[in-house]
Amino acid sequence: MNAPMPYTEMATAGAFTTDQVARLLGVETKEVRSWLQGQAPLILSDYEPVEHRRLLSFEGLIEARVIAYLLESGLGRPRLRGLMQHLRAKTEQRHPLARRDAISTTGDRVFEKDGERFVNLLNDCYADAVLLRPALRGHVAYDGARALYLEPDPKVFPLVRIDPRRAFGRPVVVEGAVAVPTATLAEAATHEGQSGAADWYGVSAEAVRQAVDFEKHSAAA
Repeated sequence: MNAPMPYTEMATAGAFTTDQVARLLGVETKEVRSWLQGQAPLILSDYEPVEHRRLLSFEGLIEARVIAYLLESGLGRPRLRGLMQHLRAKTEQRHPLARRDAISTTGDRVFEKDGERFVNLLNDCYADAVLLRPALRGHVAYDGARALYLEPDPKVFPLVRIDPRRAFGRPVVVEGAVAVPTATLAEAATHEGQSGAADWYGVSAEAVRQAVDFEKHSAAA
């Protein structure tokens, strides 16, 4: 579980630097870096560092999304570190928070759904309290318990996805069988105009507009 994945897995598992994770989650890069540091990191790196840069897979990105939410909800780092050690040992999974299981928090407690009840992950005790559902950014599509792709903002950018099987996990616009990185479309629109970029890559003008706006939004985050 702790051994890094080979680089050949990047084509299907995705690869994200801490800068890219921070940009997608709307947090500081130094914050993401701190999650991967120490003897008991909040998140395990997935690959050997490249030019001293740590890399996460798509599942690592999905887990980072939950970590950001839990920290923002008020769960302290010491308790969260203990929680992550507990979950990795319990599930024998590298990124247990990337699972489909419902995660809820009251700030000082963290719960997951077990049948029709919720169990406190910090002590395995069941609880009947009214719990907060995670207000996580975006939408994750699952196949069973495994995350397939992330829609960063389906209301504003319904065509934009982050899919580890496409462009190494870089944000792409998906229309039918066509998938084009948002950065590629935005760059093409700069030189050819949005209609020219749409014609060149075989997508709609709306797809190009979403790509351009997504790149602007991400750069400003």
